[in-house]
Amino acid sequence: MDNKNAAKGETMTTSLIQKLYEDLKNRGQYTIPPALLPPEKGYILINWVYELFIHYESQGIVARALDDLSPIKLSSQPGINLSLQDIHKFIISDLNLTPLEGKKRIIENAIHYASSAEAWQHMVPLLLSQLNSLNRETVQEDLSWKFSPVGEMLWVITWFFMERESIQPPKSTQLICQRFPYYLWVTAAEGASPDQQSLWEPDNPLCRWEWLASDLFYNWLQTQK
Repeated sequence: MDNKNAAKGETMTTSLIQKLYEDLKNRGQYTIPPALLPPEKGYILINWVYELFIHYESQGIVARALDDLSPIKLSSQPGINLSLQDIHKFIISDLNLTPLEGKKRIIENAIHYASSAEAWQHMVPLLLSQLNSLNRETVQEDLSWKFSPVGEMLWVITWFFMERESIQPPKSTQLICQRFPYYLWVTAAEGASPDQQSLWEPDNPLCRWEWLASDLFYNWLQTQK
């Protein structure tokens, strides 16, 4: 999946999102930079999340500009219903019981390290902090249920890792997402609509939430010795 490096420099101090908002307010329209346009295949998440965190730093976590901007699409691929506002809403929502600052720090780790493996090593302690007060049975339940707070965070992490690792599914397999962070891999004959769930999974274990859950449980067990 496309993972072009966002330009640094001025964007480190200037919020692109705020500029888009001001263009909309002053001119009635705004233009997405070519490097951030949604790809026809796959998605562009990491570079937009960089911009989102720059906006948080300059404008605050509420990020009201995103309320007025139309959904900033992260993909033009049919079946991937994903916008920057979805990411923002996930971070600030209290429906996931992971504290807001915890979600922010985990996502910051997802985009700032040289490799997915290094990023995961730094995320593990943050995720374990959500499990420290739980007994073994509860931890196992949380890590086997994708809708638990930690399970949901693991799904979020796979989005970043799949982009970082440039995961490419087989030609007959595609990613379907109707509600972030959950998704399905589905298969379809060429030119036809997807009709069944695929058994295919990325080879890289860091891109599979079940593996992340298993590794996190192993790390939790080490803390109990």
